[in-house]
Amino acid sequence: MLKEIFRDDLIRIEESIYTIIEEIEDLLIRKEVKRLVASGGKRLRPLFLIWSAKAGTLNDSCYRAAAALELLHTASLIHDDIIDKSFMRRGEATTLKIHGGEEATSIGAVLSLFAIDQITSLGDEGVSRLLVSTLKDLCMGEIKQLEERYSFQCTYEDYLEKIAKKTASLLALPCIAGGILSGAKEDTRRELFSIGFNIGCAFQILDDIKDITSSPEDTGKESGEDIRSGIVTLPYLLHMEEDEEFKGWIEALSPHSEKEDFHRVVDAVRKSTAIERCYQISNSYLERASRSLSAIASPEARKGFTFVIDHLYRR
Repeated sequence: MLKEIFRDDLIRIEESIYTIIEEIEDLLIRKEVKRLVASGGKRLRPLFLIWSAKAGTLNDSCYRAAAALELLHTASLIHDDIIDKSFMRRGEATTLKIHGGEEATSIGAVLSLFAIDQITSLGDEGVSRLLVSTLKDLCMGEIKQLEERYSFQCTYEDYLEKIAKKTASLLALPCIAGGILSGAKEDTRRELFSIGFNIGCAFQILDDIKDITSSPEDTGKESGEDIRSGIVTLPYLLHMEEDEEFKGWIEALSPHSEKEDFHRVVDAVRKSTAIERCYQISNSYLERASRSLSAIASPEARKGFTFVIDHLYRR
């Protein structure tokens, strides 16, 4: 439905993506990036930038930045797959599977630098500084998550800090960038940042729920992938607070635990009240985004974000 309603925005975004891909000099990397882009995706980051830019004056720089952010996201997925040793994504072979670890790492790095160069070449110092700050937070968040695998000492505050750096900031970035590049007023930019940040937090919480409640038929992967990777997400944290025996099960897990041990904790969370509590917390973030959205004067800017918030809200 997203693609039908916002077809015109997406057509222009796709054109911009493929235009800048042609500027990648290395043929192998250019072909691989085209393959990855063609495999699909919701294009939320570029859409968020374009919708935000409609709060000011939408221009060609906005589309170029939107396309570059999508390529930066693509590069981050290449590195995610390397870290997670994933060989399939969206039903397609990953760069890791096709090219191997060393070459995939290089492709991801080159694509990241290319996308960053595309954005900084627009000449807006504010957007460039914001990009560097966001990427630094993302990398530090990823390193911290890797360091804390199977430690299970994560608190609710730790979790919120992690999703702020790893997910929320990556949806806030296109919103504030769209506001800056379109010349939107300062107070409007602040509200746009809030919209992206709060939707990002909700989006991550819903993704954590999905990891537990979805079946392999829905997602193409086994449920409980996070906990099997040693990562405690919000549903597990909330259930650990209310069940000491469950907390003991979690703390006993290790990379060498039996499959049944992981199934037991996933099943326990699935049957607990923690899932519903997570939906309530997600809704609270979406309500904050809605309050910020009400301060945006442009109906065109509000339309897209309203669609996303309504789609994510649990009723």
